[in-house]
Amino acid sequence: MRVLEEVALIREGFGAYLRRTEGKFTLIAACAAAFALALGLVGMTVVGDRQALLDDAVDRRGALTSAALDIYRTFADADATSLDAVLVDQQRSPGLQQKFREDVFDAVDALREAASRDAGGSSADRVRRLTDLVPQYVQLVETGWSASRNNHSVGTNYLAQASFLVRGTILKDADELHDEQIRALTEAQEAASSHAWSTYLLGVVVLVVLGMAHRFTARRTRRRVNVGLLAAAGLTLVALVWLPTALLVASGSAEDSIVQREKVVAPLAEARNVGRSADSNEARMLIYPTLGDVEALRNDLARIGALIGDVTPVTEPGPERDRVEQAAAALASWVDADARVMDTSNPLTYPQTVAIVTPPTGGGKTHAEQVDEHLTAAISAYTRSSAEATASARAALDGLAVGFALLMVAAAAAAVAGLWPRIAEYYR
Repeated sequence: MRVLEEVALIREGFGAYLRRTEGKFTLIAACAAAFALALGLVGMTVVGDRQALLDDAVDRRGALTSAALDIYRTFADADATSLDAVLVDQQRSPGLQQKFREDVFDAVDALREAASRDAGGSSADRVRRLTDLVPQYVQLVETGWSASRNNHSVGTNYLAQASFLVRGTILKDADELHDEQIRALTEAQEAASSHAWSTYLLGVVVLVVLGMAHRFTARRTRRRVNVGLLAAAGLTLVALVWLPTALLVASGSAEDSIVQREKVVAPLAEARNVGRSADSNEARMLIYPTLGDVEALRNDLARIGALIGDVTPVTEPGPERDRVEQAAAALASWVDADARVMDTSNPLTYPQTVAIVTPPTGGGKTHAEQVDEHLTAAISAYTRSSAEATASARAALDGLAVGFALLMVAAAAAAVAGLWPRIAEYYR
């Protein structure tokens, strides 16, 4: 009971103090400082979250996306090479078998990179599933080669099962892994560069509080200018201009990164994937042909041409665009060569067809490999450029979180310093 009476007395005394002029000045100073500090805390948190998203995009998501592309390419290469190895003569077969093993090694390396970048994340189960399939795939291919060397027809079945495992499961999972990472990367970049409207609104509230404080001070003291409150408003304005300006710069860089990835890298990567599929189809047509093989190969080649044609107009002249045009030229040669393979009116002999679809002697490359080489170089260059744009977006926010917080701490101090002489006047 006595405690309640004491609380009531304190409340009554505090209320009486606030009704006096010095009490109102103290309340205004406290409110101005509190709102300024709250704005500083909110701004620092918002910018810190955006910096963390871009750090993740630069350090982890980009590398994970590249690893997903490598997983697809290396397994597709391995599929094509495993079939070519049974088409060529016995002298060249060991070289292609070694290339297959190197492709698998590179695929495992890319899987290891993906696992390290997203341990326990959303793609971890998919990466683990792909890794678990590697021994089974390698065993099927090695068994198929061994049986084929001994002229056992079952060798073709093993190779067909291995190719089905790659095309039906591994490449689909790798493609979904890439799409999943692209979506996550794009969402992170868009979220990191979006405007902080709640922070802007709180900044307006701070300016209104400072304006009302200045108006009250001018009326009660007949001093038209309060330097402290004006300084606090100026510091708040600097913070509110700096924040959207930095976010606009970051947004522009992030948009460049997204556009390059979606309009250039993604279609070129798809063209390369279709190309590796077409390369495998050529060999498959000779080893275990099925109905519709020729039409599938024709559609694949047309699809690659369409994708490269879509990319060329949106690229700037330079070395990267040259690579795209070189890929288009190599594709034209590939289409011409395969026209002879697909011409049913004047069919080629088996050795003539093998000579077209397998690597030539002397370390040369097939038309399919040339297309893949140029597309890989272009994809690497544009991926690097996209990553650099993301890093530029992150650089635009450097120092903003700390700078914003310091500006608002200074604004709070200036507001209190501006009102303190007026408060002190009542205690002299």
